[in-house]
Amino acid sequence: TQVSPSELQDVFQEASTSIFQINANVVTLEKSLQSLGTSRDTAELRQSLHSTQQQTNKVITSTSHLIKQLSDIISGSSRQERLRVTRLKTELSDSVQRYGDLQKKIAERSRALLPPVPKDKKKVS
Repeated sequence: TQVSPSELQDVFQEASTSIFQINANVVTLEKSLQSLGTSRDTAELRQSLHSTQQQTNKVITSTSHLIKQLSDIISGSSRQERLRVTRLKTELSDSVQRYGDLQKKIAERSRALLPPVPKDKKKVS
């Protein structure tokens, strides 16, 4: 399929914007993580954390598909175009890595803050 240079530019821009969004969400989540377990820890904070994670997962999925499409479209294109796609792949990979590490920290902190589960008391008869 032939794609016009302006359409190609739009797809590159969309992918870049999505990666920027992932990074912005990571910053938001890092700030929220700092509030977990403090006096600022509220149900709203936890809901916001959850929503931001869900939204970030969707953005990562759509961006991965977008970059895959870009790779297919520009397979025979100029070296410059291929380098742009490679750079986007690297940026996405770095962003996903940061996000994954942060998700682990959020999960660990959340688990650590859960109230302990009472042990079942066995009835002795």
